Amino acid sequence: MDWRVRRIIDNLWGPTGSIIYHIVLVTLVFMFFKMQKRVEEPAVEVIVKEFETVEKLEDITEELEQIQDIPTVVDAVAPPTVSLDQEPPQVDALTAGGSGVDISELNLMEAVSPVRFKGLYASRSAAGRQEALGKYAGGLGNQTEYAVKKALEWLKKHQEPDGSWGPHYKAAMTGLALLAFLAHGETTASEEYGPTIRNALRYLLKIQKQGVFSAGGPWHHPSQIRCYEHSIATYAICEAYGLTSIPFLKAPMEDAVQVIIDGQHEGGSWDYGYAKGPEANMDVSLGGWHIQALKAASSAGAENVGLKAALESAIQGLKSQIDRDSGGKFRYGTRIKRQGDNVMTGVAVLCMQLGGHALDAEARAGMNALEKMEFKWSKGPQDPRGVADWPFYAWYYITQARFHQGGKTWVAWNKQFAPVLCAMQNPDGSWCPAPESSEHQFGPVYMTSLGCLMLEVYYRFLPTYKPIEVGIASGPEKPEKGEDEIVIRFE
Repeated sequence: MDWRVRRIIDNLWGPTGSIIYHIVLVTLVFMFFKMQKRVEEPAVEVIVKEFETVEKLEDITEELEQIQDIPTVVDAVAPPTVSLDQEPPQVDALTAGGSGVDISELNLMEAVSPVRFKGLYASRSAAGRQEALGKYAGGLGNQTEYAVKKALEWLKKHQEPDGSWGPHYKAAMTGLALLAFLAHGETTASEEYGPTIRNALRYLLKIQKQGVFSAGGPWHHPSQIRCYEHSIATYAICEAYGLTSIPFLKAPMEDAVQVIIDGQHEGGSWDYGYAKGPEANMDVSLGGWHIQALKAASSAGAENVGLKAALESAIQGLKSQIDRDSGGKFRYGTRIKRQGDNVMTGVAVLCMQLGGHALDAEARAGMNALEKMEFKWSKGPQDPRGVADWPFYAWYYITQARFHQGGKTWVAWNKQFAPVLCAMQNPDGSWCPAPESSEHQFGPVYMTSLGCLMLEVYYRFLPTYKPIEVGIASGPEKPEKGEDEIVIRFE
């Protein structure tokens, strides 16, 4: 071969060989990744199958989420120990209570569940109850908790096999009893009372499903008891959902709340049978339970359209029933023309406090009218109308109203009501109305539930007041800091 030809071939092979080499290399890399992709394809199929399994499990979960299978949530908080085998230190029922019982040994650092015990219900945990008794019970904490424990045991013992309490007005009685357990921080997870609460919820949801207290059911009935029953049962379901967050309580809660919203008449209140129009009664007593139910629904997270508006309208309706001629007390309603009395005043003031209107002029006037009231078992609340035959109904509201007011108003009332109420409790844990009382028709479940709720006032709700330290006066005179100089802030 000619040397010139060989030189040309040598010069061409260098770049040509490099190009061929890189082409072959790229081809091999491409084939390698393609083979890797094919190898990984079965893994994609496995992932798809895993997602299909999750979907099936969700379907099964929905089927299992029936009322007979209320989930049990482990509660890390042990309730305060109150023994029924040994009587607590005795308290003179006719004195001011004195220094009382030392509860300093109660563990205030106990863990609190962040799910159930928050917001309005934050003080119902074991630690919250202990702290609240130390702050507000005036040294009577052990005595009142002993009475509460006896009452809850009595209610547990007298629950019907179907989960209700009665014998009459079962929806209302079940709601009241359930509220007493919930106020103590007991839930479906409670070791002692979990089954009691679950059975009560089953009963209420069962009768709601049957139309006993739901839209389209016989709640649009001229009987006042039907409307009372609906509002009280709704109140209990709202609190139960607020404390437990059990998912399938939410829809029944909102269905029941919607009946209340739809049944509210133009004046802001409610009438028997949820009547509307200009002839409807602005019933303060009936409205009180409906407002408590709406407040509980709002706190629990109910998403009914118009809920906040209904609550605000109800508060304005209450204000219209103030009787300025009777010193700021509230009337029963518009249909029956009579003076304001202490019972309706207690209803109105508490509802305005819960609704965020504690500083409104009407609420302050009502509280001033209640200032001189005394807790006397034999005579009942003192008012011109003589409602001594409805003492527990009045005391249920007035005790809460004065607690939320705080200060000297609460201290004076607590020194009277707590020792007297504990002393008048029956040995079996119940309270019973006198035969001549109008409350006698409702029986011991009604009385025991209300009595228990009164003694749970210390921790049932966070107080709507907060005492704060008084700042330094800016004027020429600087008052001495004393007991009277407490600024009350309502929230």
